[in-house]
This record gives sequence, structure tokens and C-alpha cells, in this order.
Amino acid sequence: MMFRRLVTLIFVTLIFAACTVTAGAATISVTGLNNNGDSIGQYDIGGQLYWWLCIEPGTPALSNQTITAETYSLHDGWTVQNTERNSIYQSDPFFYAPIVTKQVAVMEYVLDTFLPWNTLAGASGRFLEQSGDYNNFGNNDTFYNAMYAVLDFLGQTEGKPTKYDFTSMADYLDYYAGLGTPVGDARSSIFQSILSDVSSKDSLGFFDTYTAQHYYFTVNTLYPEADVNNWQDGLVIGGFTPVPEPGGALLIASCGIAWTLRRRRIG
Repeated sequence: MMFRRLVTLIFVTLIFAACTVTAGAATISVTGLNNNGDSIGQYDIGGQLYWWLCIEPGTPALSNQTITAETYSLHDGWTVQNTERNSIYQSDPFFYAPIVTKQVAVMEYVLDTFLPWNTLAGASGRFLEQSGDYNNFGNNDTFYNAMYAVLDFLGQTEGKPTKYDFTSMADYLDYYAGLGTPVGDARSSIFQSILSDVSSKDSLGFFDTYTAQHYYFTVNTLYPEADVNNWQDGLVIGGFTPVPEPGGALLIASCGIAWTLRRRRIG
């Protein structure tokens, strides 16, 4: 049993190392639509609109400007939001590999579950039926309430590089609790539901095998955190259909590496 766990850990680490070193990022032109510097909004990527949520708190939002950026899967993009953050994960990929994989599984579950895909994603599969006017973001609305509650969870997870145990959620703060407004109460209720659900499912080992039900990717600008070009990296809602992670070619290569290790171990 211990040997199988060790092989699994080595396999995950090899995938992680390959992703962080050789992940094929696509260069894109992205325009941030007017969102008044908020932490959710819409991007124009290749002439198509997508909703996004901030995954790099504390940096300027892309609003009414066009930049060149790179797209990654959520797994690959989670570690490269700025050069300082990337250095943390590159410093010991063997240690961080299972942590990143676990955190991404948790976040994908929260996105899948707590954004109302079954009622609000619409025919677009990207929630484009919901207004992107930032003047509406403060409304007591099912969609905006869910977006901000999920955003709160993602933003706090970003600041926990070593968090692997989600059975305890005491290190998450409910910023909407106690505001005493309908909007605050609604978003707090969703946020508390997220914490309770994640904690209970992690107790059962649920996230060890979780696969995203929908498609998410990241838009990244890899600069030092304080650089004026380091825009707020965004997690983008790509659509209904999930995309395998990692890519097929990388998975095949990783399997080949694992098989080589196995043959050497047996030999």
C-alpha cells in the first residue's frame, strides 16, 4: 500500500513538474470590459465574451484596456500569477504537486456546484445571458451573489499555498457576515454553505478523484507582483464541456515516465 502511494505521489509530481516547466500556454489578446475595477466581469477574448473571476487579489483589474496575456488550464495557471508566487511553487515541486492538485479539485467542485449552471448559464454555456454591467453587481441577484461568494472562496484559497486539509475551514473568513443587508446575508449564506460542503466532502476523501464538470481556464500575466503590467489574473468560465487536464500529449508522456520507473523498480 505504501509503495502504491509513493508511486502515485511520484506520478503526480512528475505531471506537476512537467506542467510548470513545459505547459503550452497560448498567447492571446484580451480586452477587459468596463467593470469599474471590480473583481468579476467580462473579457473579450478573440471576439467572444467570457465571464471571469479574480484569482490574484491586490492587483489592478483590466478595465477598458487590451493586453497580451497567456491562457493556461486552471491547474497550470494556479501557480504562475506573478513571479514571486511562481518561485514558491518552483522551489519544491515534489512538495507542492499534491497540494496544487487538491486545491484545484476543490475549487473546480465549488465552481461546478455553487454557480447556478442548471438555471443561469443559458444557451451560451458561459452565463452570457446575465448582464455584464458593473452597476448591477451589487444587486441582490442569484447570479451575482453566487459569483461573489465563489470569488471570496477562490481569493482566499489563493493565499494558502500549503493548504491540503480542507476538513477544517477555520482559516477562511466570511467577509459578508454581519453586514446586515439582504445582499450581505445572501452572499454570506452561500459562502457558509461552501465551507460546510467542502469540509464534509473532504472528510470522505471526495476530492481525491473529483473531475471538473465544466470548463475553466486562466488568463495570466506573469510579472513581478508590483509591476504595472501585472494585471489581475482571471479564472475564466469557458463553457459547459470540461476539457481534460493535463493535455493528452503530456498525460501520455507522464505515463511513459511512470512506466519507466515501474520497470526499473521491478527490475
